[in-house]
Amino acid sequence: MLIVEDDPALRELYQKILTLEGYAVVVAADGVDALERVKEQSVDAVVLDLMMPRLDGKSVKRSFESDVTMRDVPVILVTGHVDPDINPEDFACVLHKPITIDVLVDAVRNCLEKARYRSGAEPISG
Repeated sequence: MLIVEDDPALRELYQKILTLEGYAVVVAADGVDALERVKEQSVDAVVLDLMMPRLDGKSVKRSFESDVTMRDVPVILVTGHVDPDINPEDFACVLHKPITIDVLVDAVRNCLEKARYRSGAEPISG
């Protein structure tokens, strides 16, 4: 699981929540950092902020789409902005800030379950 969030407090909160839920979490402070992280290790899902310095969420998603190892990884977009250029179909899920812990955990769980189902893996129980 990769969390890409430029706000240090939110990044730490998401990391703690998802770690407590049993996910192995890698964090990135912005889009450039995220692209470096996925070169270093594989991830099974991404929680991606839209508005970030150096490289925004839309640009990161485009880079993922051109990368064979990242193309099918579910991306959960988290944003506090309304952007008419965002197509929700381009993301596994779009969440609007502020989000609750339950919303984040449910989105991650649902996205991973859908990805496993599409890949033909056994469903997760519980």
